[in-house]
Amino acid sequence: MELRTTREMRRNEQLTRAMAKKADTSDTPAKAQTPQRQEPTDKLSLSRQALAFFEEQNRLRQAEEQRRAAQKQSGGELDLLEKALDVQDKCLKIAASIMKGNRVPPEDLEYLMNNDPEGYKLAMALRRENPDPEDEKSVLDDEDKNGGRTDRAGDSGESHQVSAPEAAGRGGETSAAEE
Repeated sequence: MELRTTREMRRNEQLTRAMAKKADTSDTPAKAQTPQRQEPTDKLSLSRQALAFFEEQNRLRQAEEQRRAAQKQSGGELDLLEKALDVQDKCLKIAASIMKGNRVPPEDLEYLMNNDPEGYKLAMALRRENPDPEDEKSVLDDEDKNGGRTDRAGDSGESHQVSAPEAAGRGGETSAAEE
């Protein structure tokens, strides 16, 4: 009987070992796959000189991005300044025509009154007598004629139109009273 129990014990031990190996091999692929998913992290070692180079490149790239952002922001300001310069140029051309004594289209007069009332007053005050006035062409674009910039209300433009010739006739006495 002893032989039989010893054989059974050995056989049971072998079975447990075999079962343990099977359990280990079934766990091994699962364990092997888990580290493979985490392994793709790369390690990079740089010398101090290379690290300084990359930091300098990064700093230059950030400075370039900031410069571009500032340029975009100032681009809007430049557009506004360009529009203001265009308005001023048109006002000067209209005022020059008035000072020559030529006939200016009513839209141009209104544009000058709305955008540069002081220039309108000055042009009317310096207007020369012209025995043979020419009809000037409008310097305004279609955009200016339809929706030009108006800083003042329409009725204040009319008061400038009426008061400026009176001021020129009286020697400028009423212009101080208007202001």
